[in-house]
Order: sequence, then structure tokens, then C-alpha cells
Amino acid sequence: MASLLKYTIVRASLLVPTILVLYTFVFIILRVLPGDPILAVIGTRYVPPEQIEALRRLAGLDKPLYEQYLGYLFNTLRLDFGVTLAAPQVVPVSDYIKLKFPATLKLTLYAFSVSVLIGVVTGLLASRVRGGALDNSIRLYSIVAYTIFIPWLGMILQYIFGVKLQLLPTSGRINHGVYIDGVTGLYTLDAILTGNLEAFLDSLSHLILPSLTLGIVLSGAYTRLVRNNMVDVIETDFIRSYRARGISE
Repeated sequence: MASLLKYTIVRASLLVPTILVLYTFVFIILRVLPGDPILAVIGTRYVPPEQIEALRRLAGLDKPLYEQYLGYLFNTLRLDFGVTLAAPQVVPVSDYIKLKFPATLKLTLYAFSVSVLIGVVTGLLASRVRGGALDNSIRLYSIVAYTIFIPWLGMILQYIFGVKLQLLPTSGRINHGVYIDGVTGLYTLDAILTGNLEAFLDSLSHLILPSLTLGIVLSGAYTRLVRNNMVDVIETDFIRSYRARGISE
């Protein structure tokens, strides 16, 4: 227990310098790369020079580099991420984060569940037939799955199940016309809390493709983890003792 607590404290203490290094790296790269971030936000449409300068001041790009670095760092520590530069302008970024967070959290939970389910099932199966053709196939799957380009896999699944077979929706969180009472912002949970079966099924159908896409990619790591650990356990002395005593698999 003490060693686990020590490990947790060490890992947590490394989080702060890691974030600081990443923040510094991204800050330097964005300043070194050619181009103007304000013009990138504006795009190809014409904007008067005075409006461009106003946006530059709004973003703090008119300040010295050290003020930009320290100012944004301290604001981030206070969870102040600034305001939007694109339309609608001058809207706190934190408002957009709050708006999108429930959908992100829901997708994360569902994708994690799918990845663990696939990883555990394939890992257990591979460990039971280790050394055979099926084991080699599953190990190959774990490598390929972990390296798949997520947007490509998502488009393939959208094309098959959304366009060709027309079984699942390809975008959005819920169909237009389906009413749901917003309690937590998590549509499936809100539908359960309010007893809205139609909204629950509709929201769940919108989650299948993105959850499956992320779940397949993430499952590769779990497949290898479960398979390797199961093989190690199966070959231990106490397992052989159980088999010698006639205990079933």
C-alpha cells in the first residue's frame, strides 16, 4: 500500500513539469511557424486593418513574448482560457468547454467501455490458444488496431453502416424532433432519469459509430495487456497445481 501511494505521488508530481514543458514547446512552435494566427482565423474574407489590429489586441498578440507566455499561463491556471476570435466573437472559451464537455464525457465513457470489452474478450481468447493461428491473428489485430488512423476508420464505418446500410446515424447527438429534458447534459442518462425510452434509444444509436471507432483503436492496447498477463498467470505453479488436482479450466 505504501509503495502504491509513493508511486501515485511521484506520478502526480511529474504531471506539473510535463504540462509546463508541453505548454512551453507549443508556445515556441506557434511563434516560430510562419503565418499570422489572426489571418488564419479570418480566412479569405476581407476585414479592415483596424479590425485585424483589434483582434490582435484581443488575443494579446500585441504584447511582448514574455508577457504573452506568462499571461496565458497564469490565466490558464485560473481556468481562464480567453475569448473566441471567430464568430461569435468575444465569447469565453470556457463557455464552449462547458457546452461540449457532457458530450465529450459521454463519448469517452462509452468508447472506454467498448475498448475494454473488446480487449478483454480478444485477450482472453488469445491466451487460451496461445501459439496457434488464432493467437497470431489476434496479436496482429492488436498491432493494427492501435495504429489505425481514427478519422479514416470513422469514415469507413460511416460509409458502411450509415450510407450503404442506413442502419445508424452518421452525425449529431440526437435526431431533430426527439425531445429530451436536459438534467445532466448526458443524453442517455437524462433519458433514463426522465423515463424517455425514445430519446434513450435515439441517443444510443448516435453513440454506436463513434464509440465503436474509438473503442476498436483503443482495444489494441488492452488486447496485448490482457493476453500477455493471462499467459504469465496460466504458466504459474499454482495454476498447474490446480490442473493436477482436476480443477476445471
